[in-house]
Amino acid sequence: MSLGPLFIMFAVNAALADKWEPPENPDPQSILTEAQADVRDKRYEIALDKFVWFHEHALEFQPAMTGVRLSFALGYWYDLGQKYPPALDKLEDARDVAARKVADGTNLVASFHDFASINRTLDEETLTQELFEVLDSQNAKAAKKVFGLAQPALVRAKAYALCAKYLEPESDFKRMKLIYNQGKKLADNPLIGKRHLDFANRKFTNEVTTLVALLAANERKPEAEEIAKQAREEWDDDTFHKDIESALEGKVPDPWP
Repeated sequence: MSLGPLFIMFAVNAALADKWEPPENPDPQSILTEAQADVRDKRYEIALDKFVWFHEHALEFQPAMTGVRLSFALGYWYDLGQKYPPALDKLEDARDVAARKVADGTNLVASFHDFASINRTLDEETLTQELFEVLDSQNAKAAKKVFGLAQPALVRAKAYALCAKYLEPESDFKRMKLIYNQGKKLADNPLIGKRHLDFANRKFTNEVTTLVALLAANERKPEAEEIAKQAREEWDDDTFHKDIESALEGKVPDPWP
């Protein structure tokens, strides 16, 4: 055998050795942790394979990883892209896939969530606004389903009038109140405690003041005042009440978290 075929064989084997494949019974958290270690050790291609796998398959094995998948994991993937540009290309590809699914109506809410989360990671939330505007003009029923996911991008873009079309003050506040009370109950658990209570308070404050301010900014003052009244009754806190007064003036807070 000549050296040429031998060289090709060794090159192919080396390439295969560097190719990562998931184990038979993959643990998404372990794979995500491994990917971070791969980045530190400059095994960028393997790290990218793991980030892509986690994004595409983690929920098949651990549905509870939804939050991690669309926050920390995307952040780690983006950080890899600063060192290894093909990773950014892949992240943009994942966004394009999500956008096509939204257009097709495939897993609409989950697909829009992916799209919005990747845009937030890439600091390109204008694209979220634009896609929501398309839905608003072509399929208001679909737009209503994903409005909560689009709202942060719309607020940052000051698209307050568009937001107003999808506000349902009474039902929106009931949902906020329910989640807030659930959060307070969790905080009673000593294993969770004050840190979670602080989170629940801040989330409730941001959601309520955003709702009140959007109503006020769109000349729906009676509705804004009614929600403000119910919110004050729910939580008697001076700072919270001052934030509500500001919201009643139509000052929309920045989205949080």
